[in-house]
Amino acid sequence: MGKYLNKEQIFDAEDGEDLYANEEQLVSRLEFFEKQLAEQTPDTPVEARINTLLEIARIQVERYQGSDAWERAMTAFDLAVENELWELATEACDALFLSEGPDALKALGHALWLGITFPIDAEITVAMLQHLVEESPKGADTKAYAAAVAHYIVSVRRGADDDLTFFASQMIASVADEHSYVTEQSSFDLWRKTLQLDKPEVFLAKISSAIEQLVGDNWWIDRDAIRAKLDAEGK
Repeated sequence: MGKYLNKEQIFDAEDGEDLYANEEQLVSRLEFFEKQLAEQTPDTPVEARINTLLEIARIQVERYQGSDAWERAMTAFDLAVENELWELATEACDALFLSEGPDALKALGHALWLGITFPIDAEITVAMLQHLVEESPKGADTKAYAAAVAHYIVSVRRGADDDLTFFASQMIASVADEHSYVTEQSSFDLWRKTLQLDKPEVFLAKISSAIEQLVGDNWWIDRDAIRAKLDAEGK
């Protein structure tokens, strides 16, 4: 990770004025949402409060205020979990990851688990899997499994003809090229079969293991309770 911009780059850049203009816009937006948050009452819908906190966190990420972003995003996450708003909880984990705090990768692990477990917007789940692709070492099989899960999730939640399915297909193709220099269909088919990317029970288990490695024993949610409730609802 590490996305901080050196101050000298700001002063030396030809589009320095654009950077300053963007900073002014960010400050203005931050002030707007901070004021909105301050004006919220106990009667404010919890979804509105969470969304306001996430807007603030995202702006703070853009302004490289990682610790402030983490605080706001964690508050949003706790509220979302408490109210079983799982899509918002996943978005909060995304903001936590982007804040680049010490537990950013744990946040990504939570985002992946929630985004795969719950039938939330497929675009959000794919974005979390894209993070995993980008964070995994070059040539790692985890990249392939993440791309396979992304394609599978989109196919199930959106269907084969959705634009997001095309994006997920491109993700797999890109990973295949980087992983094994696969550039043609016959070699792609062999690569896919070799890694068992045609078997959901295999690549889902692999991603589950990757998530466990990211989070370790420091889970912020009660997965057993969530699974039990999902099982009960499915009966």
